[in-house]
Amino acid sequence: EMPKEIAGLLLSAVLSDTVLFKSPTCTPYDKETAERLAAIAGVDIHDYGISMLKAGSNIGDMTPAEIAKYDLKEFQIGDYRVVVSQISVMDTADVLAMKTQLVQSMKAICEKEGYDMSLVMVTDIINEGTWLLYTGNPKTLIGEAFKQDASGDSIYLPGVMSRKKQIIPPLSEAAKKYKV
Repeated sequence: EMPKEIAGLLLSAVLSDTVLFKSPTCTPYDKETAERLAAIAGVDIHDYGISMLKAGSNIGDMTPAEIAKYDLKEFQIGDYRVVVSQISVMDTADVLAMKTQLVQSMKAICEKEGYDMSLVMVTDIINEGTWLLYTGNPKTLIGEAFKQDASGDSIYLPGVMSRKKQIIPPLSEAAKKYKV
């Protein structure tokens, strides 16, 4: 038998990874497992998941530099070295209020570490979408990948929650078409 506390920890991992089953990476097995774990832990999946995501999405006193590096992963996309960070929040307003400083921090990462581009996904858990902030070159890679005007420093991507399934594949496809 699994102790209640262990079931709760495992449930937390599943709910976090699947963003309460909203991520396109979520599988039926994730849902089945979560239901079994919730029963052992004695919690309501939805209420527990919302409480957990709220607690984990508070940016508190994070600086723009910390947000720019939060959950940072490096990718080789075509000829370009790209870093993509992701922060999932219940309300994007606090993060977007510091967009200017955030973009400056992203530029500093590119300059210091030699990346071609830095992207930050500000993922809205409730509305199931992402504000994609970007800096570096070629910005046309962003425009080609997401079929939007990328002349600024951000675009909104409704329904986008996953870096692995919804950001990297279109960027990789765009890189095949786009050459400097």
